[in-house]
Amino acid sequence: MAEIGRPLQAARPPTGLSPATARAYAASWRAFVRTQPADSGFPVGPVAVAAWLEARAKAGRPRQSLVVDRAALTAWCAANGEGLDVALPATRVRRTGAGVDVASLLAAARRCGPDLSGLRDRALLLLAATLDIGAEALARLTVEDISDTTDGMTVALLRPRSGHHQLRRLRRRRDPAVCPVRSWAAWRAAAQLRWGAAFRGIDAHGTVGDPLSVPGIRFLLDRALGRSDRPPHRARGTKSGSPPESSVRTAARRRTTTPAPDWVRTTLTVSGPVDAVARFRAAAQGPGIIPWQVDFDYEQARLLAPMAGKGAQAVTLARLLREASERLHQIALQHQAAGTPACAFDLHRLVPVPGPLLEAGADSCAAAAWLQAHWGTLLPLRRVEVEAPRDQRARRSARLVYRFWSAGWTPWQALEQVQTDWPELVFNIRPQYARSDAGETADAA
Repeated sequence: MAEIGRPLQAARPPTGLSPATARAYAASWRAFVRTQPADSGFPVGPVAVAAWLEARAKAGRPRQSLVVDRAALTAWCAANGEGLDVALPATRVRRTGAGVDVASLLAAARRCGPDLSGLRDRALLLLAATLDIGAEALARLTVEDISDTTDGMTVALLRPRSGHHQLRRLRRRRDPAVCPVRSWAAWRAAAQLRWGAAFRGIDAHGTVGDPLSVPGIRFLLDRALGRSDRPPHRARGTKSGSPPESSVRTAARRRTTTPAPDWVRTTLTVSGPVDAVARFRAAAQGPGIIPWQVDFDYEQARLLAPMAGKGAQAVTLARLLREASERLHQIALQHQAAGTPACAFDLHRLVPVPGPLLEAGADSCAAAAWLQAHWGTLLPLRRVEVEAPRDQRARRSARLVYRFWSAGWTPWQALEQVQTDWPELVFNIRPQYARSDAGETADAA
């Protein structure tokens, strides 16, 4: 029976606890008493305790600490004759810079295999979870940024706005499956990394290749977390023709979170026998597009999302834009079928995207994975130029010089396949990795 009227300040402490537990419980009890009126006394009541725990949860207190708080108040009230039975409040899920809760990242890390790709993905997931960073920061990480210490390692994270590095210290964990220190050491040793980017692509033969771009890291995170290959199912629109509010929010979020890619300029020189060079030039010409199958209902919702608040006029404008986009898409498909040589170096002509992936669409994770593995870039080339200077080195030989811009990275994988398909030709690839703000870009007029 609770001692009714006994002031909280004069409450008897619980007995039979270890010194450390007694100190922890006393701290929680004092924190609770400070939030109560000065004349408060027993019985405390479950309502006051639940409200206090709820306030602590909203302030960001971890669930483990809330468990201690509830146990402390239960013990102190029991020592004063009052029994409590209070449920823990729902806590907020801590999300990383990648927009994923930590528990999902740790669970995905446990599922990674022992092969080279699994070692890389595990290190990637655990660094994203423990450092609270996203794909951009992971793409900036280099081997030089990570140094070993006696009890773990130190990671220097570059802050782009200030240009300074922030040091983060990570300690070894008891469980090797979720230890970022052991996972990074295993990946670095298996990939034989000495300098440069911390995370690299791996081809079908198990060879470590070029650094992963930001879209590539996002794809790996999505694949490891088992995210849906296609956008979520969209409900039908209302009778007025406008999409439902949830669809508009989804389209707006998708539009605003897709970053503009960096564009890399590359010069490709192709030389060899005159006949072979002529055949290659004809084979490389195409419309310069990827003939995806497009869901224009979704495109209309995406176009409407930024201006949905304008009412019926916005709905009409989105419909007109959708119709114009659909007409342009049909024209592009007609050029594709007719073989119109609008682009002098068409990747889809040289390394075609398989039909099932074209049907899945540009938003498909499987299509993005295929492009990353077989092209090295997720978009068609832009601003393709070609010239055929006279080859003075040998008689009966010819030379072509292609200049183009590619999204994210030079399309190394596609160029390697082209070299394999045309063994009689010699290819010289010269990428120009300049800063995107240092000069012209692929979007320049």
